[in-house]
Amino acid sequence: MSLINKKILVTGATSGIGKSLVLKLADLDLELAICGRSRTKMNDLLALPELKGKVSFQDTFDATDFEQVKTFVSKTTERLGQIDVLVNCAGANASRGNVADIPLEDMQNMININLLSPFVFMQEVFNLSMRAKQMGQIINVLSTVSGFSNQGIGAYTASKAGFDALTKVFRKEARDEGVKVSAIYPGGVDTPFREADRPAYLSAESVADAIVFMMSQQGNCALDELTVRPMVEKNYC
Repeated sequence: MSLINKKILVTGATSGIGKSLVLKLADLDLELAICGRSRTKMNDLLALPELKGKVSFQDTFDATDFEQVKTFVSKTTERLGQIDVLVNCAGANASRGNVADIPLEDMQNMININLLSPFVFMQEVFNLSMRAKQMGQIINVLSTVSGFSNQGIGAYTASKAGFDALTKVFRKEARDEGVKVSAIYPGGVDTPFREADRPAYLSAESVADAIVFMMSQQGNCALDELTVRPMVEKNYC
């Protein structure tokens, strides 16, 4: 897919991987719609000189408010005319602990933000924009935890693994409609997502570079899955 004149929606755009991706896409002079949770972070992002005049539409809201998600996608489609690429970056790892000790509320929160919210984004963008054009790409930011079991992060792992399964099913369904559904699986990333700095981990910029690579493929090339890990990571075997 040539990125010339493409219109791209990025969720989770105010920090981490999403923020790095928005800055890289702005350098490519693409038409952007972005959303995040924090109005303060959004204002700080929009104040950056490199984003001046580059964001066509933006809003802040709780991504687990699914009616807000639907409204945002609808307004984005109206403002941009169409959405060529959706990148689902929004997510959280706010619950840690052994499975026997996870509060039900924490598990529900992880499922809401890491599975149901991106599901609603996918469904709305597909039905409102991509299906009629019979083209487009959805890139879901998953995690390497989707492929292995790691003690102490059961809620996060379950929510991401569920989203991974949904992505794989939707990939087969959407391909018949001319829409690519791709997944990127980052390993450890040094972002505010973590409690402590991890300089040996991947930078958010490295993951953003990989996402741009995924969306830059020719129209007849489906890069379904891409895994990126820091060299220090060995806990996936």
